[in-house]
Amino acid sequence: MADIYTQQWYEEVKTAINNKVAVMKELPEGTWQIAIEIVGDGISPYVSQGEERHFLAAIDKGTCLWYKEVDQGNTSDIEPIKLDYRFRGNASKFDEIAAGVLDPIDAALGGEIKVKGDMRFLLRQADQVQALLEAYSNDVRTDWPQGRPPY
Repeated sequence: MADIYTQQWYEEVKTAINNKVAVMKELPEGTWQIAIEIVGDGISPYVSQGEERHFLAAIDKGTCLWYKEVDQGNTSDIEPIKLDYRFRGNASKFDEIAAGVLDPIDAALGGEIKVKGDMRFLLRQADQVQALLEAYSNDVRTDWPQGRPPY
């Protein structure tokens, strides 16, 4: 079991995603770059008020190639990459999604997580998107050293 937002946790999320998609059929062709931006909201103990944590992931033919955190003060890791999707929201909401307390689809539809990118594509790939979200929120055993949501 890995602590939330550690390199070991990112690797476990990547493995969980890849285990899910390994048994799926009709995965989309192509590679997608995804940015996840977690904004400190004064509620989550994992991202301080006013702080942001930035993560990048690459999905190729359904497989997660990598998932990593980038230094918030150094956006050079982000700038040269063409982003296909950007997810942005408060840390407490992302924590709740990772803990399986908040449904990520509901969070996006309710505006708690902002999504930028081709929504038509995401809807056409609903099975894969669901598998990716389940891997993130249900398939990784996460340790919460500073407390588990809901807060």
